[in-house]
Amino acid sequence: GSSAAGSGGSIAISVGSGDASGGTFSVTAGDSSANGGGAASVIAGSSSSSGGGSLTLASGDGDTIGGAVAIDGGDGTTALGGSITISSGVGTDTSSGSVSVSTSNAGTSGVSGDLSLSTGLATVGTSGGVSIGSGSSAAGSGGSIAISVGSGDVNGGSVSLTSGDSSAGSGGDLTLSSGAGDTSGGSVNMNGGTGSSLAGGSISLTAGSSSSNSGGDITVTSGASSVADSGPLSFSTSSAASGSSGNLSLSSGSSSSSSGNLALSSGDSSTSSSGSISISVGDSVSASGSPINLNAGDNTGGPGGNIYLKAGTGTSSGSVYFVNPSTSSNFGVISDSTFDFSGLSSLSMSSTGTVQFAASTTMTLSATNGISMGDSNVFGYETGSGTVGAVVSGIVTVNKMAGKITSESTNLAASDTDIITLYNSRVSASSLVMVTPSSSGGCEPFVYNAAPSAGLVDIRVKNMAGIACTQAFTLTFWVVN
Repeated sequence: GSSAAGSGGSIAISVGSGDASGGTFSVTAGDSSANGGGAASVIAGSSSSSGGGSLTLASGDGDTIGGAVAIDGGDGTTALGGSITISSGVGTDTSSGSVSVSTSNAGTSGVSGDLSLSTGLATVGTSGGVSIGSGSSAAGSGGSIAISVGSGDVNGGSVSLTSGDSSAGSGGDLTLSSGAGDTSGGSVNMNGGTGSSLAGGSISLTAGSSSSNSGGDITVTSGASSVADSGPLSFSTSSAASGSSGNLSLSSGSSSSSSGNLALSSGDSSTSSSGSISISVGDSVSASGSPINLNAGDNTGGPGGNIYLKAGTGTSSGSVYFVNPSTSSNFGVISDSTFDFSGLSSLSMSSTGTVQFAASTTMTLSATNGISMGDSNVFGYETGSGTVGAVVSGIVTVNKMAGKITSESTNLAASDTDIITLYNSRVSASSLVMVTPSSSGGCEPFVYNAAPSAGLVDIRVKNMAGIACTQAFTLTFWVVN
């Protein structure tokens, strides 16, 4: 019965003990053949001035295995099976109650019990989902979700997130997303564990393989912004207090056909300068600075790969600059029309073999204090030869910077003069033309005039001997422009 000033009366229902099995206690609502089955309610009492009464469902202890607690929703033949709802109580003026699902600690031996959350199998449609979420807050922070694995004195437990396989379509997606914010968006952090005596834990991102098509992509992209800069993207290894810092390697995979390309590029810009690309090697305090190596691919069966340095195009083409490491100033530049190293006091180009310079039109060598051949043998001038009168009497054509001319006359008389016109496209009115006899022809030919004009040289040769020549004489010439 009720009490106006004390506690209400208790009701105790107990089943007797036995030396075999204890007695069974069963509460069953009524069945129905034409409507819903009867409901069964077990409700603890309310209180208007203190805490509500507790409700405890507990199975019995056992000398071997403890008794189980099973809560099952009813089966449905033509509609849904019955639902199970476990909710904590509302706190009208304070916090709502907590819900805790856990297995008990293990005893002196053995392991703690497993905890399993799963939906049932489906034979026709989609199997049920599993949703774990914290509630929203109108005036504070949203609740956190923490999934952690217990520590161990051998190995720590693993955490595995795996999306579902499919035998006929695409495998399930796995998405890790941080929350949006009115100020900053939330971060996504992936950290390998710390190791005290061995290496720290690794982080591995591997796209899926395919037996009949391309393997999956891996895309790492920073966040966009509609009013400011997009987010930066940084790849780096940590510093090392002792030993070497970790290597950073970017490479495409090997292939029996063409291997994948590796592209480093900055983005385009429509209103300002595009981004720069900087490749630099760290400084060294006590040893030599390390190099930057650019290596094109080898080929055992054909030509090796090329290395191209290409400046950008524009209203004027860009150039390739060489920077003095001490002053950071440019001491050399290569452009589409210039190979300029005037920033150096001296420049040396050497080879154990041949150094060749070639131009399709004109090559100019100039120096304020002169050009030195270094006391070396100079050879390879363009030369030619011709015979006067071979085509037209008194005329010979040799379009070379140097050459040999054979006279038309074979018996130039004593004190007589032979007039020779040398046509040469290398000659201009300002050219310096040197002409000397190279064979006498049995007399004494003397060149007393070699007058250049555009495309020709007027040569006068006099026999200074007292006798006539007995054969043709030869002259050599050299044109200096």
